[in-house]
Amino acid sequence: MLLLPAARPDDPGHASLAAATGMETDVTETNNPAEDGAAHPDHSDGRTAPELASEELKPGTLLLDGQYEILRFLNSGGFGITYLARDSLDRLAVIKECFPNAICHRVETMVKTRSRKHAAEFETTLQTFVDEARSLSRLAHPSVVGVHQVFEDNGTAYTVMDFIDGPDLHHIIDATEGAFSPAETVVILLHLLRAVEFIHQAGILHRDISPDNILIDPAGKPVLIDFGAASEPMIPGSRILTERLVIKDGYSPQELYLIGAEQTPASDLYALAATFYHVISGAAPPPSQRRLAALAVGAPDPCTPLSRRFGGYPPGFLEAIDAAMRVLQRDRLQSATEWIALVQRGLTR
Repeated sequence: MLLLPAARPDDPGHASLAAATGMETDVTETNNPAEDGAAHPDHSDGRTAPELASEELKPGTLLLDGQYEILRFLNSGGFGITYLARDSLDRLAVIKECFPNAICHRVETMVKTRSRKHAAEFETTLQTFVDEARSLSRLAHPSVVGVHQVFEDNGTAYTVMDFIDGPDLHHIIDATEGAFSPAETVVILLHLLRAVEFIHQAGILHRDISPDNILIDPAGKPVLIDFGAASEPMIPGSRILTERLVIKDGYSPQELYLIGAEQTPASDLYALAATFYHVISGAAPPPSQRRLAALAVGAPDPCTPLSRRFGGYPPGFLEAIDAAMRVLQRDRLQSATEWIALVQRGLTR
């Protein structure tokens, strides 16, 4: 678990919005069981669906002595595979399987290491996966996806999470121009800021906040999902290290591109700010590495600030997003609490 100094389903769907209207690549998948085959063909580890055919569990596979039935594949990354499942009470759930594909493969349903030299690494990764799930299960917040169970089967481990019947933010803003009014944008951002404040107070960094990891439920409430990048691997120099770093151009802060660079709550705030830059402007900001390169040579920042470009927002709202998205960590807003205060101050003016 990536802990802060003292003081993580991959399941977007395409339901209607009732109230408001993986180095990995940016991935958007669907978890609506009515849309068989709707999942996108490319995956966060760069492989196509046919290449994954021998790795993912097949529909109808039973887990935990029949307590869960796999309905279909949702998506995958270098560290795990995510499925839509049904439990013994006929409820939908999202299940994530620990599957570090750099060091393991599947034999029928069993997960095996590719060679004996990977055994210790896999065991450590597996224990980390289980420990993370137990920690995340204690994160009870309305805008954080619920983790309800972790169990071992097939030589690996599985996490059971809430099924959120709603589209992801990336799908909404791609499909609908001006998807949210300024008032709706403020409400959604405040919900997410409180969720981020909550996980940071629990000592966790998400490290993969982006539009595809925010679902909007049928009531219009945002839910932060996919905590798969929320911890560091336990073995320095491990091949898992690069698999666990989730880099998404436009959303990841520049420090995430550097293995071993310090990450702080300001890293998550950058990603959240970049997400809402996209919501408001209609386009993702330039990659942070390009912005850093411009800063290094004294060139203009290729990212045009939001402030004074869009009307209808409370005073200081756009400026706070710009402040959270500054290139260098030390120059950004440092906490979700600070950001919430700025937004609330603007709402009372």
